[in-house]
Amino acid sequence: MALGGDLAGQSMEEAARKERERRAKVAKKPAPAFTDADLAARRGGRPEAPAASPSPSASPSPAAPVEDEYAVRQRQETEWRARFEAARERLRQAEAAAWRTVVETVFVSGIPVQQHVRKFEETPELRAANKALADLEEEFRRTGLPPGWSR
Repeated sequence: MALGGDLAGQSMEEAARKERERRAKVAKKPAPAFTDADLAARRGGRPEAPAASPSPSASPSPAAPVEDEYAVRQRQETEWRARFEAARERLRQAEAAAWRTVVETVFVSGIPVQQHVRKFEETPELRAANKALADLEEEFRRTGLPPGWSR
């Protein structure tokens, strides 16, 4: 055993001292800690507990335009999602209205039997709803906004 010779002559006290020295050499600075206020400031929002500024300034803070941009983006997202939901709801209603119940006659062992059958008939309302949704998707695609807003 090659390792046994080095370790056999070393006492526990000496091994612990060497380990402490090794850890002291490798000690790193602590990782940064972020609070909710720090995260809100990075996103452009307002922190919950505003920090006191050392000197008030007359010029607007650079965070104000970011906050307005964030609010505008939120409003745009809400509007687009509402438009898509309205278009999809119109399409769902048109599809539901396109189903018709008809009576068909079939022959079973030479005997005519009437049965109720549900058939799907494409209606002008359905075509218009499909076209409206496709047009909305194309309009949204051209804006260059995040695709998740259309879902």
